Amino acid sequence: MSEFIKIGQIINTHGHIGGLKIYPLTDDPHRFFELRQVYIAQKPYTIAEVRLHQNFVLLSLQEIADMNAAEQLKNLYVEIPRQEVKPLPEGSYYLFELVGLAVYEDEKLLGTLTNVLQTGSNDVYVVKTPEEKEIYLPALKSVVKEVDLKAGRINVIIPPGLLD
Repeated sequence: MSEFIKIGQIINTHGHIGGLKIYPLTDDPHRFFELRQVYIAQKPYTIAEVRLHQNFVLLSLQEIADMNAAEQLKNLYVEIPRQEVKPLPEGSYYLFELVGLAVYEDEKLLGTLTNVLQTGSNDVYVVKTPEEKEIYLPALKSVVKEVDLKAGRINVIIPPGLLD
């Protein structure tokens, strides 16, 4: 597991004094206001100012003094150390915790969780089988029976007709 968690991607510069326009990769962009430091390419940066604009986070960093320096960071990710991730209630998981887990029905390996589609009504787990096919599982309590992060597995019950 990576020791850093991506919370945003730098998509552009903002302003003439080195501001960054960030596409947040978190459900809670207000989380940026609580941070004092972030990492970009595993280098620490001190946050000088945070603002929200439409669906983006505008971030000023003390170490970035002009647009040329900010330009060098485009397309990189803003990260925080794993230990700074807020704990979730029991039974809730971050997407980065789920992706990569083995998915089983009983003791039969179905594949590996490669993506989580957020559809609005419920998430859909994308499972890549050993044969390189994809299975789309609704993330419902009736389907997902157990998530065991320590064992690195998810136990599911395939709804009738899903694999037909």
